[in-house]
Amino acid sequence: MNPSTSGCSSSSKRHHPYGRSLGPQAMPALLPSTSNHVQNNSNKLNDESKAVIDEGKKLLVGSVKQVARWCQLLSFLEPTKIIYQVFGIMDSVITGSNKCEKIFCLRSEHKKSGIVCVFYEIDRKIPNISKGTLVLCTGHAKGKNKLQVFTIRELHEDKNSFDRISLVSHWTINDILICKM
Repeated sequence: MNPSTSGCSSSSKRHHPYGRSLGPQAMPALLPSTSNHVQNNSNKLNDESKAVIDEGKKLLVGSVKQVARWCQLLSFLEPTKIIYQVFGIMDSVITGSNKCEKIFCLRSEHKKSGIVCVFYEIDRKIPNISKGTLVLCTGHAKGKNKLQVFTIRELHEDKNSFDRISLVSHWTINDILICKM
């Protein structure tokens, strides 16, 4: 995850503790200001903007409320380009229409928002986690407020560390959205 490597415009460049600065080779060359050169310079910026969006998978970590919002904001991207890690309170698990399909709701701590999670028991069983446990789920967005989950685990770590990581994810999303414009 590279929240600071946008190269889109000078306003999108930030210096933050987790950012990696771009070397001079990543910045467009300064050209004389004739209309032809300005157009070439603009094309270079657009190419670099696309590179931020197209440079592979992104891992975004956040709360249930944040991930629900991010899924809506980033719906223009291929769902497989973004892997979400969402932390929340696990609700009861039910079996879906298919025997291997397990469905549960992941709720925020204040139970104001939720995401429907689907886990497929193909190569492993869903872990036995009791209702009301704080968990971390990893998966892809599958529509509005729905996540196909690959892994589920109980969270024993300090939740504050995830709040800090989610801030870096927020920076990444801002850079993607700035480059889209």
